[in-house]
Amino acid sequence: MIDIHSHIIPQVDDGPGSLETSLEMLEIAVEDGITEIVATPHILSNLEFQREQEILTRFGELQEAVASKGLPIKLHLGSEIYIEPEIDLNHQIATLGDNGRYFLIEFPMQGIPVFAAEHFFRVMMEERTPIIAHPERNAGIIGNPERAAEFVRRGSLLQVNAGSLTGRFGSTVKETALKLLDAHLVHFVASDAHDTNSRPPKLQRAYDLVAERLGEEWSRMLFHDNQVRVLRGEPIQPPQPLPLEERKKKGSGLRQKIVSWWRGDKG
Repeated sequence: MIDIHSHIIPQVDDGPGSLETSLEMLEIAVEDGITEIVATPHILSNLEFQREQEILTRFGELQEAVASKGLPIKLHLGSEIYIEPEIDLNHQIATLGDNGRYFLIEFPMQGIPVFAAEHFFRVMMEERTPIIAHPERNAGIIGNPERAAEFVRRGSLLQVNAGSLTGRFGSTVKETALKLLDAHLVHFVASDAHDTNSRPPKLQRAYDLVAERLGEEWSRMLFHDNQVRVLRGEPIQPPQPLPLEERKKKGSGLRQKIVSWWRGDKG
């Protein structure tokens, strides 16, 4: 498996506070079956790209420590960029694997910025592809998952957290993640690891859940194959999404009948 969203570089964000903890996290990742991992430190504004050299230095030190310890895991570098009206992507750490194509973007948890669609349109005109990090934790998408479908239809890709699928962030987030998964709106599952305990770099439980729900081929696509294309800078052809409303009607019941009656549906 390949993890494209993690906070494993020590002392650069809210991830590990020491090199020792970073190595412990990577040992956990290896034990869980992760063979490659992308370090994506938080970039909370364009000004934070001024820390690029510090991040590159600490990443290099981590790579040396991994090699010295003989850990069988390959490290890549990118970042998790907090959305702003104007984002400068012309930095070595801006795109995943420094290929200039795919970048990981984070929305504020409380909603979707009004400028997001326009900004994504501009960057996609430059042949760059936004990957929206953990949309299932965004209040605007929890309240209306169709908002996520709109971004996908316009060319964005979605990355769901493994912990969201397994219930680590509560039942509401899990329900939203599963809705997106079942509607074929998820393109990557990643750990978003921050530490060794509460948010470790683990994917296997989520891999098994996806395999049981959609099949082994889907798990390979969401945990490995799409990630390979990202790191190579190759295009991804996402599957055709299923209509979210249609899926709701299939899961009928008293609540759905009441909603249908209220809307005037006659069956």
